[in-house]
Amino acid sequence: MKKWQTQLDGTWAIKGTTFPMWLSGKRKHPRITYKRTEKKTVELLDLVEYEANGKTKQIRGIDRLAGDQFVWRGVGMLRLLSSHWKVVTMKGDLLVIRFEKSLVTPAGIDVLIKEGTEDPSLRQRVMENYESFGLTLNECKELQWL
Repeated sequence: MKKWQTQLDGTWAIKGTTFPMWLSGKRKHPRITYKRTEKKTVELLDLVEYEANGKTKQIRGIDRLAGDQFVWRGVGMLRLLSSHWKVVTMKGDLLVIRFEKSLVTPAGIDVLIKEGTEDPSLRQRVMENYESFGLTLNECKELQWL
């Protein structure tokens, strides 16, 4: 298991994104919690949470490492849905992930920071050093900050 795989554990707040679900204004404070399972393969419990209409909503899934990317599969009613995503960069408390187009979602990018971390210069840092975060100039320009 690589070091970054163990560092994914915990809750990550989405601060920059190209994902329309977070940009509509209907869903606020999106965050993802990753927790390693006890299996020998790299497998994560994946809990996406956000606030909508004054309530916390959840999307549950399981991530399994396949090569250099994760395959997400929904749990419960979402078990028929799947998507692929990968860690682009992980620097301390900052995480950049890229996800592919799926049956119900477009391709996109999220910039996340570990819960409890404050980084007032995050946007500027990413914009000025986008290549070191694994982003292209176009991807950087498409990012919207929450």
